[in-house]
Amino acid sequence: MASKLFRVALVVFPSSDNLVRMIRGVMQYAAETSQIQIIKQAAIPYVPWDQLAEFQPDGIIAFAETQTRINFLRELRIPFVNVTMHVDPLPDVAVVHSDNLEIGRRLADHLQSLGLKQFAFVGHFDWYHNRQRRDGFLQQLSASGQNASILEVAFESDLPGDFTHRRIDQAHLQQQIAKLPEPCGVATCHDEFAHEVVECCKNLGRSVPFSVSVVGVNNYRLICETTMPPLSSIAQNSERLGYLAAENLVRMMNGEAPPAEPVLVPPGQMIVRRSSEFLALDDMEVSTAIEFIRSHCSRPITVTDIVDNATMSRKSLEKRFKSVVGHSIAHEIRLSRMRHAQHLLTSTTLSIVDVAVRSGFDSTSGFIRAFREHTGVTPAEYRSG
Repeated sequence: MASKLFRVALVVFPSSDNLVRMIRGVMQYAAETSQIQIIKQAAIPYVPWDQLAEFQPDGIIAFAETQTRINFLRELRIPFVNVTMHVDPLPDVAVVHSDNLEIGRRLADHLQSLGLKQFAFVGHFDWYHNRQRRDGFLQQLSASGQNASILEVAFESDLPGDFTHRRIDQAHLQQQIAKLPEPCGVATCHDEFAHEVVECCKNLGRSVPFSVSVVGVNNYRLICETTMPPLSSIAQNSERLGYLAAENLVRMMNGEAPPAEPVLVPPGQMIVRRSSEFLALDDMEVSTAIEFIRSHCSRPITVTDIVDNATMSRKSLEKRFKSVVGHSIAHEIRLSRMRHAQHLLTSTTLSIVDVAVRSGFDSTSGFIRAFREHTGVTPAEYRSG
């Protein structure tokens, strides 16, 4: 007997790259499994909130930002999965979302890799996922004995709907940025906030990236590529997120209980653009060494290769490198390999063997051991989230 084909409503309006990719992930699950049929409103796989009841779906995947909308979904008594974490997760509500603590850690890691020593984090902390990103950012810095200024974004008006339709109080943000030391690495919860930080810097006469290096989250290309200078941003693994949302919804429609904890998906890669293309190092020899490591980390390079590319002795370079950066050349090679491997695991379908080779490792076992030491999980566990 053929399994039932469930009709699923997507209450995820395709208003950004991130959300469009999420919908594609749901559609991929539908195509691969033939277990769900996505309800379309005209030509778009989207159902407005006020029409949900009349479509009578078997299940719902929703971008429910407020407690009011979550309560509305509960009252329908239809299985649903929420794909945002604006409000604190609840044990009876299925949530599939990015690993926001890891996003925060990646933001800090990128800014630290630029040699910066002073940091700030910008966000609107009424939202749970923003608090998680902030906390991950602070955790990563704390591990290196560093801290950050926390800048709260205010809105000129509190209009209903998505925050992108609200006007940020730029004067308030500008006052806070004016107090930041230079050079400073500024991470933001969203690309919209990163854009506002860049605009504030322009008004203050501060150079981006040389006075302030700025990074955002979501890789919303319409924002990132039209901001001047273009914004560096962490891409979310949105297709995977949508796929897992559909997978969990099918289980619930088949009678299983919702997952007790949010299903978390590792973020995608950091897309580096001009807003953070800066090494805050006064030592040109050390800067050259770091650039060489990052451009060759996919190969099995050694400290000897770095020294051969330098104009001083191994002993002198290693001493200067540790003094400027805070760790050894060998450690920088390991960090660069791990960042590259994390990118390949979350943004490609390469086998673990291929990821190991493309991350400069001679053996898969050595790669798995090094990866577990660095992240606490195996490459396969990291990829599966």
